[in-house]
Formats: sequence, C-alpha cells, structure tokens
Amino acid sequence: MGETTKDTTALLLKDIVKVYGDGENGVKALKGINLSFRKSEFVSVLGPSGCGKTTLLNIVGGLDRYTTGDLIINGVSTKEYKDGDWDTYRNDSVGFVFQSYNLISHQTVLSNVELALTLSGVSNAERKKRAKDVLERVGLKDQAYKRPNQLSGGQMQRVAIARALVNDPDIILADEPTGALDTETSLQVMEILKEISADRLVIMVTHNPDLAKKYSTRIINLLDGEVTGDTDPLDVNEKENAEKPVKINGNREKESKPRKKKSAMNLFTAFALSFSNLRTKKGRTTLTSIAGSIGIIGIALVLAVSTGFSAYINELQADTLSTYPLTITEATIDLSDFEKLTSDVISDDNAAERVKNKVYVKGMFDELTNMLKSNKLSEEYIKYVEDYVDEKNKAAEKGDWAYCLKRGYGFDANDYIFTELKYNLTANGNINRNVMSINTFVQMMEYLFNEGLKYSNMNISAEFVRNYIPTVCEIPESRELIASQYEMLYGDWANGWDEMLLVVDRNYRVTDITLAVLGYKAINGLDGYNVTFDGTDSIDFQEIVNKKFYYIDNTVRYVYKENVFGTNFVSSMYAGEGSSTFLSPVPESAHPLKVTGIVRLKDDVQQGVLKTGLAYTSEFVKHILTDEGNLNSPIVRATDGSVNEDGTRVYDSVSVINPLINMEGIIKKYVNSAADVKWKTISYTRRALGGDDTVSKLSIYSRDYRAKEEIKTYLKAWNDKQTNEENIVHYSDSTAMLFSAMNSIVDAVKIVLIAFTAISLVVSSIMIGIITYVSVVERTKEIGVLRSLGARKKDISRIFNAETFLIGFFAGLIGVAVSYLLTIPINMIFAHFVSGATAIAVLKITDAMLLVTVSFVLTIIAGIIPSRIASKKDPVVALRTE
Repeated sequence: MGETTKDTTALLLKDIVKVYGDGENGVKALKGINLSFRKSEFVSVLGPSGCGKTTLLNIVGGLDRYTTGDLIINGVSTKEYKDGDWDTYRNDSVGFVFQSYNLISHQTVLSNVELALTLSGVSNAERKKRAKDVLERVGLKDQAYKRPNQLSGGQMQRVAIARALVNDPDIILADEPTGALDTETSLQVMEILKEISADRLVIMVTHNPDLAKKYSTRIINLLDGEVTGDTDPLDVNEKENAEKPVKINGNREKESKPRKKKSAMNLFTAFALSFSNLRTKKGRTTLTSIAGSIGIIGIALVLAVSTGFSAYINELQADTLSTYPLTITEATIDLSDFEKLTSDVISDDNAAERVKNKVYVKGMFDELTNMLKSNKLSEEYIKYVEDYVDEKNKAAEKGDWAYCLKRGYGFDANDYIFTELKYNLTANGNINRNVMSINTFVQMMEYLFNEGLKYSNMNISAEFVRNYIPTVCEIPESRELIASQYEMLYGDWANGWDEMLLVVDRNYRVTDITLAVLGYKAINGLDGYNVTFDGTDSIDFQEIVNKKFYYIDNTVRYVYKENVFGTNFVSSMYAGEGSSTFLSPVPESAHPLKVTGIVRLKDDVQQGVLKTGLAYTSEFVKHILTDEGNLNSPIVRATDGSVNEDGTRVYDSVSVINPLINMEGIIKKYVNSAADVKWKTISYTRRALGGDDTVSKLSIYSRDYRAKEEIKTYLKAWNDKQTNEENIVHYSDSTAMLFSAMNSIVDAVKIVLIAFTAISLVVSSIMIGIITYVSVVERTKEIGVLRSLGARKKDISRIFNAETFLIGFFAGLIGVAVSYLLTIPINMIFAHFVSGATAIAVLKITDAMLLVTVSFVLTIIAGIIPSRIASKKDPVVALRTE
C-alpha cells in the first residue's frame, strides 16, 4: 500500500505534478501542488477554465494518476497503489458529484444509487434499505423507481448526491455541481453539500465565487496549475483531528483509518446492467439476435434432419435386421472379405515382376474357398450366445427387446403342415370333375410351378416363389419383437405348438397364390393345362380362424413297402373313377392345427420379421424334434449310420419314392383312366427328415444397428479366447456393409453441411462483436461512472461480456425455436412423399442446448476485444464523452 506517515490529515498532496503527453510536447496541468485537507470541511476550488481544477479533483478521487509527488490518504502514501487499491479507494472513501449528473439512463433512480453498494458486496436487502434512506435524505424517496429522464435537472443532481453518499464515503468530490442548474435549484444543492460537510470532507470545483463564499468553509484558488490562494490552510502539525472518532450523521462513528475491503462487481450485477441496457434498445437487440440466430438455424436444421434421417435409417435397420438377422451356420461365407473378390490385390505378390505382354492368373478360386468357413456349433457356444441374449433382454426396459434368437435344425417345417386342396378340372371343354387332396405346402408349390404349367415359359421355379411370395414362416421366440411390429386384428397371439397366425399386409391382403396353396381357393386346371384360381375376393376373419390345417409326422407320412420308403396319401387321389369327386381322406392320426389370430404390419414399421401367409411358432419346430414327433420314426431310424471312435455318429441318407403330381396326369386319369402315376426318387438326410435335434443354424435378430455391433463384439470375445482353431465360429452379416455405408454417407453429408452453415454462424458472431463495440462507444460515459464508483477494469469487461452472452443466448433461443417450428412443415412434406415415414427432422433437446451454448460461447469470444477495449478506457476521458 505504501509508506505510513505521522500525518493525521484526511488528505495530503505533496509536490503533485501532472503532465499530459511525453517529452517536450508534454503539458503540465499541475505544477507541484502542496495541500492538506481536514477530515471535515467544505472546500471550494476556484479558478479559470484550464487552470487544473478538474485535474486536481480527479487525482484526489483516484480517477487520474499524478506524474510525480505523493498523495497521502489518512496517513498512507499512495505511491505504490495498484489499480485494485485505487478501485477500492474510490468505492470506499470517495463519492463523486458531476456537473452533468452522469446517471445511467437505463437504470432506475434506486438502482443508480445502489451501484456503489453493489460493488461493495452489500446484501440486497441492506442495499435497498440504505439507498432508500439516502434518497429520503435528499427528498427523492417517492422517485425511487423512475428513470433519470423522468426527473428534472435538480432532481437528477440530488440523485447524483445520493449515489455519492450511499456508501458513506470520507470524501465528496463535486465537479461544478450547480453548473447546469437554475439559481433556486443551485441553492438547494449547495445546502445539501454544506450539510454533508459537517461530518466529512467536501471538495467542490466551481466557477461561481459567490456560492463558494456563501457556503464554503475554505476557498482555494488555482491558476495555471499552481495554488495562488488558500483562505484556511491546514498546518501539517494541526492536531484537532488526530486519533479521535468523527461523528457521521450524528448516529454512528467511523474510524480515521483506511479501509481494506476490495470492490467487486458480481456476475448478477453485470448481467442486470447489461440486460437493462439491452431492454432499452429492444429493436436493435431483437434484430441483432435474429441475425445471430441464422447460423444457429442452419446448423440446427442440419442436425435435426441428420438426426431424423439417422433415426429413419435406424427404423429401416430394425425392420431389415429383423428380416436379415446375423446368422451363424455350420458352413458360412465371411462377407467381410467380399470386397477382395473384385480387388486388384488378390494373388498380387509378384506384381512388380510381371511384364505387359502376358496374361496372368488371378487366384479367384482360392479366394472363394478361403471365404467359406466351417463352424462348430457346440452346446457350449450356443449356451454362450443364449446367456448374453437373455441377460440383455432382462436388462431392457419393459416392453422393449434387444435380441431374439431363432434356432435352425436343418429341416423344413413346411413339410409337416398339410391342408386339403381342391382342383376343378376341365377337359374337352365340357367335363368337370372335383379332386380333393391333402398335400404339404411344399408339394403344392412344386405342383403349381414345376410341372409344365403356364409359368414354365417364364422360368419361375417353386423355390423362387417360396422366397419372394412366402406362404409359411416361423415366428421368432420374442413376443416383444412381434408386438412391436404387428397389430392384432382378430383373435389372439399364437403360443402353443399347434397354433398359428395369419399375416396380412397393410391393405389386409394375402396373395392368390398363398390362398391357393393354403387351400382357400380352388385351382382350375383347364385345357392346355393353364391354371387360374376361383373363389371370392375376400374372406371373413371368422372363416379363416375356423380353417383346418394338419400336422402329420413321419410315421404316418412315410410308409415302408417292398424294401423302400414311399410317401403316403397319394394313391387315394385316383380312386373312385366313377364318381364326380376324387377324395383323399385326412389320416386319423393327423393333429389339427388352428389359426388363433390375424395380424397386420403396423403403419410405422417399414418391414417386419413375418411374411404374409401363415406363421407357426418355434414350439411347433421343437415338437417335431421329439420322440412323439419324428425322432423315433422308422424312416429316421433308417438313417442311423456308423459310430466314430469319439462317439459321434455318421448319419446315412435314405431314399424315398415320391409321386410327381401334375395336372396332365390328373386330367388323363379321370378322362380315360389310362395315365400312370409318375414317380421320382429323392434322397433325404436325417436332418432333412426332422430327426436331429442339434442346432445347425443360429439367427440373431437385433433391435438396431448398435445392438448388432454389440453382439458382434461379444462373439469376437469368444473367438479371442479360443486356442484351438476348430472352435472359432464365424458369422454372416448381409446388411453390415450396406448400413455402414449409409451411416458413413449421412455423417459425411452432415459434417459438410455443418461446415458450410458454421460460416454464417462465425459471420454472425463477428457481427455481434461489432455491435458490442458500438455499445461500448455508446456507453463510454457509463464506463466512466462505474469506474468512479470503484468498478475494476475486469468489472467493466464483465459487463460487456455479459451483454454479448445475453445476445448470444437470445440468438441461440431464437434459432432453436425457429428450427423447431421449421421441422413441422419439413416433416409434413417428407411424410407426404415417403409412405410410412413420420419425422425426418428431429432436433434433440441435447442438440438444442448444445447450440444455445455454442451461440453464447461464440458471441463471448467475439466480444472479447470490445470488452477489453471498454476495460482499458481512461475513466477521466470516458466521463467527458458526450
């Protein structure tokens, strides 16, 4: 703080010199001033303009710095004072009253008075109480909530006096306090100052010698920076004020020693001042915020569309993943190496040695062979996968699902579902016969598309139709998966092994081919062996639920005669030649299967796990693999082969004679009874006959792309811990490359668009920085006022940082709000053009909050330079600014 002297005066100026400018061009405003001031007196400083009166006042008040000499305050030298010490001194010990009042126009009278207390850290309640008390003292208590521009000149000057008094300073410095007032008002102000001088030092600069003589207790004359007269000089040895308390307002005492507390403006005050200023400039603030929001709107819409599009892709993924699951089979293809097939690096080890006049061999066969992987689906591995799926599903939220498993056993369950089929046969233009038969769906499909009918010229095979017009499929075990994709139209969900669902498309339809194969439509065989379907165009739900299907196991289906197995139920088709109807009775041992419900794909689901037609439960598959089903049937036992030394069995296949049913044979049979049944021999393995309950294929349905990646990581962990190459298991993922590429494209486009829109954000931030600089210029006098009240440089900087923060915050809010509004028409347009789509533009709350944060952070950065300019402004110069 400086050297302490024995001087007990309130102020002591020793050889104070103030020079403006440097070197030879410097101007001496004060030339060695030596003055002492008592702790309680009313001093008027007189002199012509330019004589140094205001400079002297600013040095005493700590607004300006002396060039040489020393200012001693309550016995403490200020030679080593730093900026913070001067700020504390102005806030704690000095009160300024200016000729032009220097009230902050966007603050109320009460707020103007409170400012010094705010900088002192006084509580809100105490601050308001003291401010109202001092306003009452100057006669303005009823004007507390008015703005300065609503007051007269005299009232504004009294507000300025109240502001100077509120922090109970030791010194009041008044610079021409009556210069802008009429005579009557001037006298009122002088009376107040004289009253104040009873318990503290008042130094007034004035051009009015009459007022000075009437009210002052001491007059000092200045001329050309020097003291030319002093009516009551203070002897430095005068002891009248030494070490004794001074009465303040007659009700409390103040020690005659320097205070140590530091001034500080809190964030709330900075924001309050900035917000108040912005509120007085609503139009400009609104336009600036709107301009600043343009970049935010651009980025917000990019994020919203990319988020919505990613969500849309995720929905497609979930739907597609349910149709194309991650599969693990005993023999699989590693699709991760697929790109190598068309790459130039295959078998390219000796590329540098090749010449250009020869053709070299590319090792495609070896590459294809290497892509084929064999897997050992051990019970331990299957348990490893099942445990993970169960754990994740238990951890999922209620009604949600993460994974669903479907187990394959190497046979087609369609072979065990039978239906009664009706054929309406016409020949020679006038003969009609009806043939009723019971066949499997597979047989019916082969009959329709493999036996020389009208589709043969189109090269449509039964396998093609089964793949693209599915008739029967398995329901995955996860009820949550099915319930998330399908709505129940009629009946109940299928649960038991003998229960099925009928799946219709969004328009409540199934194909005519499906209906014919399922026995709902009769098949018309006409001359030339063309096929059409008869029957109604719609079927009641009740009729569908009452439709009978049958499960027939191997024991009844395959009959062993004359050292060979053959299929049953065929010969009866050709019985009863004299009858108009040929019948194939249902075996008594056939178990009825019932349709329990009819389901439809939900409107908001792009693609489901089930296909139109019948869907049987996984319990049906398990029932086939029981002793009551097929495991102990004669034909399965016939496939028993040799046993290896390690106990594993080598299964043989068995040949079965099957009838080759065709329309031509049926027509000829009932027309002339001369056609023979055609037969073909097919070799079946034990698995194909449903006689092996070991898992040959695992299909893992994932909720979304992320879940699939998690299961991949889990499967990789199994392989990483295997020491035996034979135990490593490979999977096949047909959708991985597709969706990975789509996500990469979306991310790339998002980054590019954000980069472009960020340019406008940066430009708008720079514009806000310019606006902030304009505000600094406009509020220069306010800066000077705040500095005179003890505000630090960083407090001034904080005010303008708060202003840029508020503008950035408003810009961010406007940008986010407008973006949310714009997503409404964007989603409406997208939904109009994309069937089944909902929201393509979705602005997440986290993204919105992030954008608001980015907005005010960027504006704060843009406002750093203007706020630093504001903090470095000379308070003396700032106070002179108009």
